[in-house]
Amino acid sequence: MIESVHFKYFRALRDVSMTLTPLTVLVGPNSSGKTSVLAGLNPRFSVSSRVASHNVPIIPPSDYWKQNPTDEFGIQWQYGGNRSGRLSRRPGFTIGHKTQPLTLDLQELRSENVLAYANSLSPTGGNLTNVFSTLTRQQQASVANELCRLVPMFSDVDLIPTQSGKHQLRFQDRWNADLWLTPSQVSDGTMLILAFLVLQYQPDPADLITIEEPERALHPYLLDELIQLIRKMTTGEIGKKPVQFVLATHSAELLEYVRPEEVRFLTRAPEDGSVQVNEAPTGSTNWQQVYKEYRESLGSIWLSGNVGGVPGR
Repeated sequence: MIESVHFKYFRALRDVSMTLTPLTVLVGPNSSGKTSVLAGLNPRFSVSSRVASHNVPIIPPSDYWKQNPTDEFGIQWQYGGNRSGRLSRRPGFTIGHKTQPLTLDLQELRSENVLAYANSLSPTGGNLTNVFSTLTRQQQASVANELCRLVPMFSDVDLIPTQSGKHQLRFQDRWNADLWLTPSQVSDGTMLILAFLVLQYQPDPADLITIEEPERALHPYLLDELIQLIRKMTTGEIGKKPVQFVLATHSAELLEYVRPEEVRFLTRAPEDGSVQVNEAPTGSTNWQQVYKEYRESLGSIWLSGNVGGVPGR
């Protein structure tokens, strides 16, 4: 797993170092750099953006090259075991991990799929039907049982052919076995939870999964269940191997289910707009007192503005 990452002139990340844990949660206001961090952790994104050339989504000062003609910029990460990887403007950079970036789109999750093998969920989730279809029957049953436990309005999840070689998901009503609902007839939260549940069964799992705003449309109870699911994946308790996660969120409620040492508070410096990353000083006596005063509510501490990442504070 990646232990630390250093961004240098990558988008708004001018010179930012950040440690990572098996589960890391980025929290901050809009345009605070969370999406840039997620993008920088994806080697495929960086390569497709031509990081080895001058034409890259990296914004140095206008006179930077004149002052530092031999300097390099880019992204560097440190793995456990002192292994490192680098993406930079110079040729010969290395890629050391496989990232699965997820910015799930509700309309895409509900779409019909042309029948095809799919070993991993696409960034928007548009191939969810095919991913579910690719699972073994036992895995499909496990996903269906878990979904029905979390969303007890249903008793089963299945696939049905539609037309022109396409198929779609369907959901059996709990109280009427003859009633099957299409994806357009079920809630947003149901579709999101189903997508998260299939991640543990992907035949070719990534080393790192990044998720943008996982809290959307989820009841607080389901946020707790989601974090528990992710924790089991980070330890290898479920899935083929341990997988690292980085989440970006605006949700104070989601913070109630994570540990202070897992959170990175992002904000922009008022002087020059550079991104700043703060960690909770969990080892200090002052933090322990504040944590106790706020009844161990990390979301409340964040909203107070004392750790950064709140607009206007």
